[in-house]
Amino acid sequence: MQRVEICLKEDERATLEGMCSSGVWPVRVIQRAQILLALDRGILDQEIAAVLQVERTRIWRIRNRYREQGLIGAVYDQPRSGRPRDYGDKAEAELVALACSDPPEGYRQWSLPLLTEVARQQSPLLRHVSQATVRQTLKKNAVSLS
Repeated sequence: MQRVEICLKEDERATLEGMCSSGVWPVRVIQRAQILLALDRGILDQEIAAVLQVERTRIWRIRNRYREQGLIGAVYDQPRSGRPRDYGDKAEAELVALACSDPPEGYRQWSLPLLTEVARQQSPLLRHVSQATVRQTLKKNAVSLS
């Protein structure tokens, strides 16, 4: 594989040097900036890997990301989708509506365990809901059980 040189623009170089000297960025970001600055200076991949204690494949990936996506894409992490929600808006609405309704006969007010139990019994969407999820949903929607 032929090594592809990168040449940073003056403003990019200044941005990266500022990031490296300020120390307020995550280590990953600073390390990526250091790699790009070293590549711009023409330092060999083996030397960069030895000094920064990174694998050469990491250097290759950062070089390619810079070529394909520019400075922002090479230095910062890409957004991640995260874990999908277990319960959708409809299930959440059912839970909030249940919490806002009157408690079952024989109870003065809802408690978290009671609400969880009734939600599991009444709604097929909430059949396996945990008490922690009920609490978090109520908190997110600013619903108080008292």
